[in-house]
Amino acid sequence: MYFFRYIFIFFIISCGGGSAGSSVNEMEFYPSITAFDSSSSSITVNESILLSWQSINTSSCSASGDWNGDKSSSGSESLNLTQTKTYSFVLTCYGQNNSNSVNSIVSVEVIETNNDIYETDKESYCKSPNNNSSSYWIDHFETSIINPDIYTYQLGNGFFVNGTWIAGWGNNEQQYYTGPGEGYAKNYISETNSTENAFIEDGFLKIQPIYDITNPFPDPYCSDKECQTTWEYTSARIITSSNKIVNPGNEITVCFKVPDGTGHWPAIWMLPQGFIEGNKTWPQDGEIDLMEARGRVPQAIGAAIHFANSNNSNQYISHEVTVPINVNFQDKFHSITFKWIEDAIEMYLDTNSEPFYSEGKNSTPFNNANYPFNEEFYLLFNVASGGNFDSNQIDQSKYCNDEQCSNLSNPDKGRFIIDYIEIKSID
Repeated sequence: MYFFRYIFIFFIISCGGGSAGSSVNEMEFYPSITAFDSSSSSITVNESILLSWQSINTSSCSASGDWNGDKSSSGSESLNLTQTKTYSFVLTCYGQNNSNSVNSIVSVEVIETNNDIYETDKESYCKSPNNNSSSYWIDHFETSIINPDIYTYQLGNGFFVNGTWIAGWGNNEQQYYTGPGEGYAKNYISETNSTENAFIEDGFLKIQPIYDITNPFPDPYCSDKECQTTWEYTSARIITSSNKIVNPGNEITVCFKVPDGTGHWPAIWMLPQGFIEGNKTWPQDGEIDLMEARGRVPQAIGAAIHFANSNNSNQYISHEVTVPINVNFQDKFHSITFKWIEDAIEMYLDTNSEPFYSEGKNSTPFNNANYPFNEEFYLLFNVASGGNFDSNQIDQSKYCNDEQCSNLSNPDKGRFIIDYIEIKSID
């Protein structure tokens, strides 16, 4: 994350939660499905889901798998699911003159009854850490220092691709990521490696997006150049590149709570080691999204993988999981466990014994695409403001307005809070 515009050259786009990005030329000549989501990835039998999709550079789309027919380039469709099984919905979109095509898959599990682990009201539903592996690491954030030997900051609001500046991390995000360096935060504290947007408090790592219209952040790079000089939205993006690297044969668990309000886009995700150095490219070398949340939907989070299709443009497979509204992700702590083995990816929520997300090298999307997920990856934690993931809308009343978050009665409602990060081998 050190390849920011004014010191380095970026090669990636944010997941922002979201995802990385493709080159300008690829986006101009190849069709792309920019979004394909289900309102839920797990429901009980005879309930309905809403499939929604968007595409660009396409002339038409069609459905296959457990739905069918011609589809518009962008749209939505409600479906009632009446069988107990895992449904697979395939969307294929075609470029001009049907010369190229791209597809995306959404899976929805239909079960007989809901899981009852949320019947008891408690503050945290996270899986408990367990040092039962031959290789084990955990960060409980027991000191006030954001360990610089593990975590570094990525700065700015975008990156360069072949000399072209891509603002908003390719997702129309509104925030400026602050961090170490002269002028790159209003209040960087070297002793704790913290800023107004990222700090440890009460044993939690907290990423605090700020909307400050009265005292916007001055961009040190643009003080004497023709570019945006101040930013009303600031946040933090923290990575473990070169410091804490993970590979297949391990599992990662993160216990977290997400901020409340439309426009908050928190994410826990991974990119291949070597990305920062320019040795890996996106989407060819992959992206793994363990968790990203829409601030306006408190009871749902999503997971996804991104990779390159046969046209060398971005393809992704996403799954969403929901919890009862009374134990939603903004009010309670929940955990994501990413179980990573050779040729397979599984995501588990809390203490559930069945994954809500499962993909592998032998699944249909990889019949005509490279499977890039058997390499080393590093972790990213960030909160974007606005962006394409949640319709570019922001509820400013839900944002902290200063470092103390003095405008919110409960400042933690405006923060992405991480209780612990655990990495251990699968023995």
